[in-house]
Amino acid sequence: MGDAGTAITRGINGLWHNPAVLADIERFSLAVNQVDWLIDTKVYGTALAASFGNWGTFALDITYMDYGEIIGTRVVDKSVDYRGFVLTGDIGVEDYAIGLAYARRINDKFSLGVKVKRLHERLGRASYVVSEYEDPETGEKIRTRNEKDWKLNDWGLDIGTYYNVGWKSLTFAMAMQNFSRDMKYWNEEFQTPMVLRMGLAMDVTDLFMESDKSLGLLVSLDALHPNDHTERVHLGAEFSYLKKYCLRAGYKFNHEVESLTAGVGTEFNVSGLQGSFDYAYGSADYFEDIHRFSITFSF
Repeated sequence: MGDAGTAITRGINGLWHNPAVLADIERFSLAVNQVDWLIDTKVYGTALAASFGNWGTFALDITYMDYGEIIGTRVVDKSVDYRGFVLTGDIGVEDYAIGLAYARRINDKFSLGVKVKRLHERLGRASYVVSEYEDPETGEKIRTRNEKDWKLNDWGLDIGTYYNVGWKSLTFAMAMQNFSRDMKYWNEEFQTPMVLRMGLAMDVTDLFMESDKSLGLLVSLDALHPNDHTERVHLGAEFSYLKKYCLRAGYKFNHEVESLTAGVGTEFNVSGLQGSFDYAYGSADYFEDIHRFSITFSF
């Protein structure tokens, strides 16, 4: 649905858009996700949520990015290797976030959620030249190197609200993601990709088919204000039959790479175990297309 999920309460997967939607979870819920991302990278995510009635809903999630094998190189004199460099093996890049979320219904229309997450990023172990001079006898360049493990750890915060307007099925929501202090690897500080999201969603069949709920047409619109880009708009729609079989489509505006999305989903019940399976396709300019897979269970 074009990643327009800020105002949609669809169980535990809403955690990655807006932690406030967790308040609608009634039991235990588990989600396992995989994204075949750009340039042969993959993103894995899993989350477990539990509702404690009036005490609210708690959730734990882990998101991990797999960069595959990235081979490092080191510049050397051509007397050592004619290419002017040698291979140093996999540099060990890794990136993950572990989050703990809490959401609660303040009243029958308004919900509030927050997620605290531990952020970890490692760009690998590499050497850098401290000094360089030329041997007066041989003319060979002598380099003095230091080794450094380029990694950092810090904290991030997501805050979200969800509001049922009270007219038909219209909902409004806001969320702020990746709020944190500036980070620094060496000399220069940088910000995490913080984004403010505002969303509207509604099943438009409420306008003309209120008595027949076998068909649904959910439309969702998100407006995004990121700190590292101009404003973006995400638009999505979902056609459902018997609230069980779904066809989805969406579009991401003002993106350099992503644009059109499409997907399918279905719910199932096996021996009392309820769940759903979802697949989404995303077009990507200049790169291979993006594929998303998700399976959830409620118990």
